[in-house]
Amino acid sequence: MQAREQTICGLRAVQAALKMRPDRVRRLFYSAEHARPLQPTLAILAKRRAIFRELPADELDRVAGTRAHQGLVAVLDAPDVPKLSREAVTLTAQQPGVTLLLDGVGNPHNVGAIARTAAFLGVRSLWLTAEGAETVRSSAACRTAEGGLESLDVSVVHDARAVVQAYAAAGGHALALAVRGEKTLADLTTYRGQPILLVLGSEENGLDPAVEAACTLRARITGTAAVESLNVSVAAGIALAAVI
Repeated sequence: MQAREQTICGLRAVQAALKMRPDRVRRLFYSAEHARPLQPTLAILAKRRAIFRELPADELDRVAGTRAHQGLVAVLDAPDVPKLSREAVTLTAQQPGVTLLLDGVGNPHNVGAIARTAAFLGVRSLWLTAEGAETVRSSAACRTAEGGLESLDVSVVHDARAVVQAYAAAGGHALALAVRGEKTLADLTTYRGQPILLVLGSEENGLDPAVEAACTLRARITGTAAVESLNVSVAAGIALAAVI
């Protein structure tokens, strides 16, 4: 069976993929403006007999499936998203730092935006349920992440509630971002530097009640009544800034 392919486009996203996974590149297409800066990379691809070609804008549009490619399109072996192990949960819960768990978040632009913010702020691990795990391979998520997905340790979670329980049992703080959370983000500054699992729910339905109940902390983002809630990627950024 032929391995799955992943198409990535956009300057930062492709640059990050070329840096982190050069041996996984199958094809690389670029506009004339990138030809000179890419010379060292093209030499490596030539030795591997990978395909690379300079293309006009309309051909790049076709290969990328979008005009938002900034003159760079790479086709790589699709990355594996390993299943999160119980051992990894325990180890993470015993080390300082913030880990993200997205339960049911599947929109590629939201996943990409969250990954970009997480990587910028120094989050090391991103745990996703099945919807998000499939999304991280998409061109839209990678382009929105601007290379952020390449620096995160991404794993798939099959039972978010069990993961939250295991994390808490191992000594970490499992923090649900919830509309009716009893704490505000200002209350969370005392937890900085400690192991924190920040748990966010789906775009449509929010956090699953059983997953929220398993968390040891629940916090809300205070705002006005002008709108009911925030976009999940915006909420993630605000919450991460409060606990990192």
